[in-house]
Amino acid sequence: MRKYQLLVIAILFGWTVTFTSCNKMYEVETPIVPNAESAEQESSDTIPVEPIDGTVDVLIYIGKTLWIDQDDAENEAEMTKFLLELESIQVEITESKESVKDWMLKTTANGVVNVCILYGVLPSTIYPSGNAQPDGSVAENWIESKDGDTILNQADYFGYNSSEGKANERGAMQNLMDLPEIEINVYEHNVDMFVTAEGSRLAPSMIHFRSDRPFPLDQLGNEWFAEKILASDTGTPQATLADPVIVRDGDRGRLAIVFQTVHKDDPKAEVAAQIITYLLTQ
Repeated sequence: MRKYQLLVIAILFGWTVTFTSCNKMYEVETPIVPNAESAEQESSDTIPVEPIDGTVDVLIYIGKTLWIDQDDAENEAEMTKFLLELESIQVEITESKESVKDWMLKTTANGVVNVCILYGVLPSTIYPSGNAQPDGSVAENWIESKDGDTILNQADYFGYNSSEGKANERGAMQNLMDLPEIEINVYEHNVDMFVTAEGSRLAPSMIHFRSDRPFPLDQLGNEWFAEKILASDTGTPQATLADPVIVRDGDRGRLAIVFQTVHKDDPKAEVAAQIITYLLTQ
């Protein structure tokens, strides 16, 4: 009887050791998981480049957004793509900032108008964060060619935020436009924008709304001029502030400010598509 008792004890002891050893092995081999925010940051910054054909007319970057939720930006991008493809305009959507750089290099000075849509964040691959390259960036070379290429920004202040690293704040717009004094008023929100006659004609989806970062028309200089004013603080081209607005650097590239608003339900996709159709078919 004692022999069987000892056998049972030995089996139980062996099972306990094995179980403990398994637990210890699990603890050794399991890596420490970073917090969710760090993991998300790493993931968004390491998205591999997706080769995008240089014949793509419009590229929409949704890798990072501000003043618009990621899901909302994706929905707006998909709607913009759908509306433009009805006009036989080729559109791609990407989360990769490397793909944006690759595409811009392919389409710089290619003899046709191309448009890049951003949602409040400027990819660091085309303009290094913290204004580390004030002159000669990929984005600047792109809009300074005589193609008429256009960066169309929605949601937050154009160029203020970078896809990684230090924010550009006002510097990006100043450097890309070569206008060292230009800046958008960051202390005023909900500025009434009234649709102009040209806005109604060019973009039938335009509505009266309140902009949080309207563009300062009175600060344009050098060869920059307001090519199309779709809505302004007066409802006419004779205005101080505008949004949406297309500004152009002489016969070179353009910037389009289209609904720079804080999480507001504006017809972003519809108006963006109508503006782009104008730019690519005029």
